[in-house]
Amino acid sequence: MVKKGFAEKIEIIVLSEDKAGYNSPCWAQHGICFYVKAVGEWGECRLLFDAGWSPEPILHNAEVLGVRMEDVEYIVLSHSHFDHTGGLAGVLRRIGRGIPIIAHPLIFKDSFIVEPKLLHAGIPLEARRVAEELGCRWMLSRDPVIIAPGIMTTGEVSVEERVDFEKQPTGILMLSSGRIINDPVEDEIALVIRTRRGLVILTGCSHPGVISVIKKSISLTSDNRVLAVIGGFHLVSANEERITKTARKLLDIGVEKVYTGHCTGFKAECILLRMLGERLTRLHTGMRITFP
Repeated sequence: MVKKGFAEKIEIIVLSEDKAGYNSPCWAQHGICFYVKAVGEWGECRLLFDAGWSPEPILHNAEVLGVRMEDVEYIVLSHSHFDHTGGLAGVLRRIGRGIPIIAHPLIFKDSFIVEPKLLHAGIPLEARRVAEELGCRWMLSRDPVIIAPGIMTTGEVSVEERVDFEKQPTGILMLSSGRIINDPVEDEIALVIRTRRGLVILTGCSHPGVISVIKKSISLTSDNRVLAVIGGFHLVSANEERITKTARKLLDIGVEKVYTGHCTGFKAECILLRMLGERLTRLHTGMRITFP
């Protein structure tokens, strides 16, 4: 299933994150959007991973950082939540043409929260309409999608695949066959890029659990070297025991670099920094991460 290959060079530019860099002209917003440019023997691949809450900060930051949105070839949506899909319609308008949008089949589900009051948490209806008007192709798959040799999505990380301490309620609800049930966020996928030094894994919120996402990535690629994990870890409401277990597993797996932000949470970042030391870097809007 997995087509062998490597990305020889990777550049990741943070177009949207909850914090902006020190003395930065970039705008911050709640949500994630990464611009990814990978180069291999097969050529170049340019994609967006997620589309933030609103398009305005993304488009502003792209201009400041020299990213041409018109060059984007693919969009990968980690999951349906509005802080990862809210900017999609505006971003697509700027791209100005139909491109593949890769996501899970449940991307259009009705998910919501009820605290402090009822709030729809899913992808805006406008995003689907604009995508179809521009002729975008929705590639909705529970299975991994190969974008280029060595670049793929994880596909669904099922509840059965998740490590025990990450099998916890998400605090989000969804409508299913006319009933309200707990939402296990089965629609979350991650992006995996193989390099000659190991895997680079991009996550949106890691609702299935960041360790479960890493293990799925290792299983898919048969490569247990993890060069970097980048994104939100959704430990913002986790207790200290779970955060500590997460840090220990990151060390056990041997993850070389951990770039975290968004929904990870201040307490979790403090514990991760204490345990991971210089392996940990806090994400911010405008950051450029390159490999090798």
